[in-house]
Amino acid sequence: MEVIKFLGDKLATKINISPPAARGLFKLAIKDELGPFKLISEINFNDFISVIKNSLKLRLIKLNIHNNEILIEYIVYYLTKNQSLISMARV
Repeated sequence: MEVIKFLGDKLATKINISPPAARGLFKLAIKDELGPFKLISEINFNDFISVIKNSLKLRLIKLNIHNNEILIEYIVYYLTKNQSLISMARV
């Protein structure tokens, strides 16, 4: 959950929505990409990358968020830079 909070906060500041709404976008994108039965604690780094580049990007496009390619690169950059969060979340 910490990964979603961290990335959701980054997304929220970039697209001017509330952090809970941004976390909701991430959770819905995870559900779209990985299905409803995958636990958040079971999601690995590559899963997050797929979710961001596929489902989250589609959701941003549907919401008419401009510069979504740059935004996706920004989120992937922060995930990659802080990928130890995923390891810490599993402990």
